[in-house]
Amino acid sequence: MMQFSTSLLKEERGSTLPLIAILFLLIGFVLGISLTTVLYDEASLGSTQINEHESDVTGVININGTAEETYEELYKLVFDSVVSIRAEGEIDGDQFRSGGSGFLYDAEGHIITNQHVVENADSVEVYFSNGVAMDAEITGTDIYSDIAVLKVDEVPSDDNCQPYPLPMANSSRINPAQMVMAIGTPFGLEGSVTHGIVSATGRTMPTTNGFSIPNVIQTDAPLNPGNSGGPLIDLSGEVIGVNRARSGDNLGFAIPSNKARMVADAIIEEGEYEHSWIGIQMLPVSPRAADFMDLNDEAARGVMVVVVVEDGPAEDTGLKSAEEVKINDEIIFINGDIIVGVDGVEVYNSDQIIAHISEKQPGDEIELEYYRDGEKMTTQLELGARPE
Repeated sequence: MMQFSTSLLKEERGSTLPLIAILFLLIGFVLGISLTTVLYDEASLGSTQINEHESDVTGVININGTAEETYEELYKLVFDSVVSIRAEGEIDGDQFRSGGSGFLYDAEGHIITNQHVVENADSVEVYFSNGVAMDAEITGTDIYSDIAVLKVDEVPSDDNCQPYPLPMANSSRINPAQMVMAIGTPFGLEGSVTHGIVSATGRTMPTTNGFSIPNVIQTDAPLNPGNSGGPLIDLSGEVIGVNRARSGDNLGFAIPSNKARMVADAIIEEGEYEHSWIGIQMLPVSPRAADFMDLNDEAARGVMVVVVVEDGPAEDTGLKSAEEVKINDEIIFINGDIIVGVDGVEVYNSDQIIAHISEKQPGDEIELEYYRDGEKMTTQLELGARPE
């Protein structure tokens, strides 16, 4: 224990106060060092461990360095696990070649990429960072999530190339402003890397097949067509999304890792992924429709069932579709069931319902709260499998 002489307190009154002040400064300095040691232990800040995913490889990223050093270490760590993909095929008698990126998913040689990268392909080659090319088999694809799984018989490994399965993050915990890095092979240039932040989460991205991909991650990290299928990685080295870049896309989007993992696991185990389905077309209640139907505030914020698909889950449950009317030269939908809640969660737009359903499996039951003719009702609906 630090000791102070009592003679200091026996000086004249005029010199006592400065000495007491010095005493308190010394005590504060010692306490400050102790608290700093407890709260900011060097080991807790020095590195971030990457979770193992069917691999004995564990990476360590130093986050005490500059941003440039951090990205450089991250790139070196995951680069060998990112592959370049070359696909060839024929459409209407015309030969085509396409390319993209992918990454090693498990120790059995499965690789995740985008479905559109290998669409209509008759043969696929995968190139690793050491230049070794391997023929890849298309294990399965899912057009609705734009996820495909490939498989190589052997993962090449040598002193210069040591691929390991990249760990998948829990994408539900991703937040805007989080720093990310995208690795891929844009325009066939191996080893390209860009970085940025998560601009937004929970986006819904329409696809060319008339359905939507929910819970998509938006990023300002530049993505070019060759980035398609490559990983979007956080600073711990975990995959938070699968990059999706197509000609005409002006923003960077990534399919969330949770969805990619669900689809990939189903494809590996079953050969396909079945998407859950309600069997309705829906639109937010328009202000004019709300006035016409004299809705209360809750119903006016809800989502109206416009069409109930024949023989679908919604028809089996007894949901009611809307009527199309024309008021003052404007077509509006009225008198359809208005959904205001799913499984106890309030909903205000179609995207929320789509996102919620995407986390379910065919056969799961959900609880719908809705208004019909001004009365609030509740029903259980068993989800079906989305038709081809």
